[in-house]
Amino acid sequence: MAAETLSKNRYALIPYLVTGLIPFGVGTLLAGVAGFPVRWRVWLAGTLALAALILAAAGSRMAFAPAEGRWPGQGLLSPKEARPLAYAALIFAAALGLILQFGAHTGYWTIPLGGLGLLGSYFYFAPPFSWHRRGLGEAVGGLCFGFLPVAAGLYLQTGHLLTEVLLYGLPLTFAGFNFFLLHGFPGPEPEGPPPGRSLAARLGPAAGALIFTLVNILTIAALVFDLLFPANPLPLQTGFILLIILAVFNQEFIKRKGYRREAGIDRLCVLACLLHCLMGLVFAISLWRRW
Repeated sequence: MAAETLSKNRYALIPYLVTGLIPFGVGTLLAGVAGFPVRWRVWLAGTLALAALILAAAGSRMAFAPAEGRWPGQGLLSPKEARPLAYAALIFAAALGLILQFGAHTGYWTIPLGGLGLLGSYFYFAPPFSWHRRGLGEAVGGLCFGFLPVAAGLYLQTGHLLTEVLLYGLPLTFAGFNFFLLHGFPGPEPEGPPPGRSLAARLGPAAGALIFTLVNILTIAALVFDLLFPANPLPLQTGFILLIILAVFNQEFIKRKGYRREAGIDRLCVLACLLHCLMGLVFAISLWRRW
């Protein structure tokens, strides 16, 4: 039997929360680089709202899909206990959204952006959408851990978007897609999570590995593009190169069929989380040094 799986590690929620919040900071720093004044109170309120949405997703998973995938916190709360947590997080996020739009005057798209975050967080597991059961969860999750928070972090500071948001939002989206894809992989061993309706579970491990490969190639290509054609002289080039090396390492692990073992899938989940988190940090530090 494999060691304690990622899904049973309640403390693993912390890096998941961090890697989901960093892209919002990337968008905020991008506003500063573009010459706009950064309102740190807006950043703080937006970060708290995003954290609440991520916690709402965690509560939704425990309430509506407690045995689904390899997400952390399995068994932490019963479905009956998790629902009030999810509802409280949603109310808190909604209150902050209203304060941002009508108190901080962050723009007309503030609440619609929050609505998209709601659709991709709480309704990732909750009906009627339950994206994780429709084979769409990976795409929704990638957007919510990539382009959407980067765009939101920029918009709340500036009131509009810039094309440079794509240079940071797309690689994070691709990495986020594979991050969610791996967490829905079917368990190859009896002690693995029960079969679900995720994209990899629908298509099978081999097809899931192929999809991972294709999206990982897009991730590497986006990082290479950022490295070779930056919007400005690019600080921290070494960080971008290390991200590419880590993505290639993850691909080699897939090539060796590490997903055929439960421990191997857990390791891939950790590596995917690490890649996404480090990518956000490299982007943030690079922008900070440009500011």
